[in-house]
Amino acid sequence: MSSSIHTMAKRSTDESLSQYLAKVSIERRKLIKSEIDFIPEHRTKWADILADSTTERDLAETAINACYHYAGLEQPHILWTENPLNAMKIPIDRQDLVDVGSEILARIWNSCNREIEGQIDPQFIDVVKAYANPRAQIIDEQQTIAFDPLGDFLNQVLISEIKKIYPQLDPLSLPTAMQDYRVAYLSYFDYFHQIGLNIPQIQLLINLAKSCGCCWAFEKIAILTPKPSTIEFSTRGELLSLVYDGVNILG
Repeated sequence: MSSSIHTMAKRSTDESLSQYLAKVSIERRKLIKSEIDFIPEHRTKWADILADSTTERDLAETAINACYHYAGLEQPHILWTENPLNAMKIPIDRQDLVDVGSEILARIWNSCNREIEGQIDPQFIDVVKAYANPRAQIIDEQQTIAFDPLGDFLNQVLISEIKKIYPQLDPLSLPTAMQDYRVAYLSYFDYFHQIGLNIPQIQLLINLAKSCGCCWAFEKIAILTPKPSTIEFSTRGELLSLVYDGVNILG
């Protein structure tokens, strides 16, 4: 008993109880049957969200303002552009813009991941990653999960198109998109939010994904696009059109 008391006494007086307890090993729980049974319903919900081409500007603006507020940043001037190609030209031509998208995402993602990984058995986390997301694919024998192959592909197409305009562009120099075509990963966080984990902050990104297309965040300015109205592939899987407001941005 005296040894235990002595150990506790060594804890820094500046350290909060929650910070101390975060270091203590706890048993992570498994999902119960009702939570597992909820996965197909959740997957269907996100299939509908991903298929919805409706843009809701008021909801998107409220969501992006809330993201800035959550990160402790000044609310931005919101600029809507016709499509992602036009949007990406702005930071390329405006080198004075300071990217804050990665900061906002890190604050939201990291806080959500800490909650999930601190409470849920890793094997069940992998189950949710693979089966709650309608776009997820298991791509090899090691059960590696690709969260959003379609979103990855569309992002690659977008980079290829912008490089036609700026041939010398280094894609790594582009600012972090607060939101791009890879939004299916949010289904993972949303699942745990829906079964009761305390991660309400993820709703900010979900509202953004449900209401607009791509989004970039900078100090004092956020750039948003509508959702594409049409994404068309050939029978061989070739991307034929990516349409915004009647215009195929693939030319």
